[in-house]
Amino acid sequence: MDDAGGVLWLLINVGIVVVLAAALIWGTMRWRQRRTDRAAEVERDRATLKSYRESDQNTAR
Repeated sequence: MDDAGGVLWLLINVGIVVVLAAALIWGTMRWRQRRTDRAAEVERDRATLKSYRESDQNTAR
């Protein structure tokens, strides 16, 4: 019966830390991916606006 307490302690103290570490790593990876996706989206929007402005200037002439 004493051995079961040690296994439970290991599960609680080590297992929870491993799960939390995995969650932090996953969250960090998602955060970085979202930031790079936003940067690409902003750049695409700027290029689209530039294209529209150039098209309007060519049409006005």
